[in-house]
Amino acid sequence: MRMRFGPRAALVATAGVLALSFVNIPTASAAPGVVIQENGSQFKQTRDPQGGQCYPGLGADTAIANRTGGTILLFPDGNCQTKILNPLGPGEFRPDEHVGSFLALD
Repeated sequence: MRMRFGPRAALVATAGVLALSFVNIPTASAAPGVVIQENGSQFKQTRDPQGGQCYPGLGADTAIANRTGGTILLFPDGNCQTKILNPLGPGEFRPDEHVGSFLALD
């Protein structure tokens, strides 16, 4: 048995889907997901990092995973100011980095 939707039912269903798609629109640009850092006994997670905001790292010998939908830049200094930066794309992992800070691009 096959169900058929009339034009009105199709319009109501479409309006409902569109309304639900706007429920979780972020007000600021964020890279949805989490950045995970681990350095010996220290462990840090940064959820949904905001684009353009500098976040502290754990320093030398840090394992870092970018589980966001955007690219982050790794810096050796603690305030995202040096000209030495290292991009880490979505889904990438590095087992041994010097992470003084990181900046979310997306």
